[in-house]
Amino acid sequence: MELKNHKSAWATLATLGITAVAAGATAFVKMRQKRRKLREQEGKEGQLTADQMMVYNEAISSFIAINKRIFELRRLRKELQPLIRWLATTKDKPATDGAQEEVQQLAADIDQFLTNQLPAINAMLSTVSDQGLTFVDHVRGAVGGQFDATLDEEPTGAETQEGMPIVYVLKLGYYFPNSTLVPAPVKSIVLV
Repeated sequence: MELKNHKSAWATLATLGITAVAAGATAFVKMRQKRRKLREQEGKEGQLTADQMMVYNEAISSFIAINKRIFELRRLRKELQPLIRWLATTKDKPATDGAQEEVQQLAADIDQFLTNQLPAINAMLSTVSDQGLTFVDHVRGAVGGQFDATLDEEPTGAETQEGMPIVYVLKLGYYFPNSTLVPAPVKSIVLV
């Protein structure tokens, strides 16, 4: 009799163990399905996943660092205008032979940014916007353009009017939608 009770106890424990394992596996599968649904919702049109947001913000951070360096080198504003135009339009790489070392280093950094970071920004912009806008559409560097008070800022206090010709761009203006680094548009700094 004792042996029979012992076997039945073992059978009960085995059944409980199998039931617990099955319940744990079911819970694990449900958690995995829930995570998959959350990832799918994050990746829907107009939203970036956490990984995409990290790449997007790193690329934007690189752009902001270059833009800050441009402003720090504003004493060389005449030499910087071709580089600013190149960064703002991503076209026509200027020759920097014979330029100061600082300008040559900045040109190398811009080239690296346009090669490595720009594709990431454009890919993320296509995810957050269905309008087909790219980096060039979100950056303002109106070298030789006209002053626009909503997009440009003149730091010297000189009297400005809409449509005045911009002589020098000292810092690019920009806006990157859905970025946690740049929640609002930044005006370009220009001299008229």
